[in-house]
Amino acid sequence: MTRSAAYHVVLAAIGLALAAQLAPAAGDDYKVIVNPENPASAIDRRFLRDAFLRKASDWDGGSAIHPIDLARRFAARERFVHDVLNKTPAQLKSYWIQQIFSGKGVPPPEADSPAAVIGYVLANPGAVGYLPLDADPGGAKVIKVN
Repeated sequence: MTRSAAYHVVLAAIGLALAAQLAPAAGDDYKVIVNPENPASAIDRRFLRDAFLRKASDWDGGSAIHPIDLARRFAARERFVHDVLNKTPAQLKSYWIQQIFSGKGVPPPEADSPAAVIGYVLANPGAVGYLPLDADPGGAKVIKVN
């Protein structure tokens, strides 16, 4: 290998290493939003999971939780399902089929766009949703997931 080629290989390796360090963490592919009237500034990951799987129905203050999902075509949904619900998309589909056929529950509504998630959250004081990281939350409040 020539000195010039070796130099380019080293630069490429350094570039890849830096790109890996600067890439957002896996959990940073989405942000969780709530209605601005919701006093929460953070939410426990387990509670959020239970809300989206319909195992929890009320916030701590007693108001009803209204989760909303993004449509399946959004990468933020797949990451949310993996990180928060601890499921693959296929496992989540199977979970909801079982819940529906056993009469135990139905999945949260699906929004066709980040704007629809925001609209739903703003219209429902107990709503919780998630958006792609780069989406503007509008008037919705972004909260931290613990």
